Amino acid sequence: MLDDQSRQLFQTWYDTDLGKSLCQLELAEIEKELDLAVGYYLVIQSPLKAFPLHNHRLRESIIVAPELEFGAPENTIVARANELPLEPDAVDIHVLHHTLDISLTPHDDLREAARTLLPSGKLIIVGFNPWGLWGIRRLFSKRIKAPWCGRFIAHKRLEDWLKVAGLTLEKKRFVHYEPPLNSGKWRMRFMWIDKLLRPLKLPFSGLYVMTATKQVKRYIPLKPRWSGARVRVPPLTKPTAKEMKD
Repeated sequence: MLDDQSRQLFQTWYDTDLGKSLCQLELAEIEKELDLAVGYYLVIQSPLKAFPLHNHRLRESIIVAPELEFGAPENTIVARANELPLEPDAVDIHVLHHTLDISLTPHDDLREAARTLLPSGKLIIVGFNPWGLWGIRRLFSKRIKAPWCGRFIAHKRLEDWLKVAGLTLEKKRFVHYEPPLNSGKWRMRFMWIDKLLRPLKLPFSGLYVMTATKQVKRYIPLKPRWSGARVRVPPLTKPTAKEMKD
C-alpha cells in the first residue's frame, strides 16, 4: 500500500519546475518501452493522480490508486498495491512509476504485480537511483520532502526481488545524469553531463528504468506408449502313439 503522506508530497513536488521536467522525461522513457507492445490491458501505478501514457497500442489502461482523489481520471480503480482486484495472468503490461519508492510493502507490491501479468507479460519499473547525484543529494536531506522521502531502492536489490517474483530482467537503462537543480537556467548549464555520461551507460544516473518479463515454465505432456500384453502360450506337441490308440 502506498504511504498516503509520501504520495501527497510527491504530487506537490511534481508540480514544481524540476518535477515537471522529470515527469516529461519519465513519460518519454516509458513510452519507448510501450512502442512495440500490443495487447489488451495496461495497468499503471503512480503517486500521481494521472499519468498520461497515450502512445501505445494497448486497448485499455487502468490506473490503480490507494484512495479516490478529486480530479482522478475515470479509468481509476481504488485498491491496495499488494491486494489488486485483478485476475491472475490477465494484464499485458504493468507500470510501477515510483510506487516502490514510496511503498510500505515494496516487495509484496512487486510480487502482486507479477501475479497479474500474463505469461510473457512485461513489468516496467521507474525508480530513483541511490548511486548517483540524486542519491548524494538525498544523503544531505532531512527526508521530509519529496523526492528525498522515497526509498531509493538499489537496482541490484530490485533485480533479486524480480527473480523471487518469477520475473526475468529483460532491459535496464540509466537515465538523467544531471544534478537535481530547481532552477531551469542552472539545469541547462549542466546538460553537458547528461550528454557525456548517457552513452557510457554508467550506473550513476538519477533514475533507472527496468523492464522484466514473466516467464512461465511450460510442460509438454508425453504420450504414453501402450504395449500389448504378452500371453505365453505353451508350445503344441505331437501326440504319442499311445495317446492315438486310446
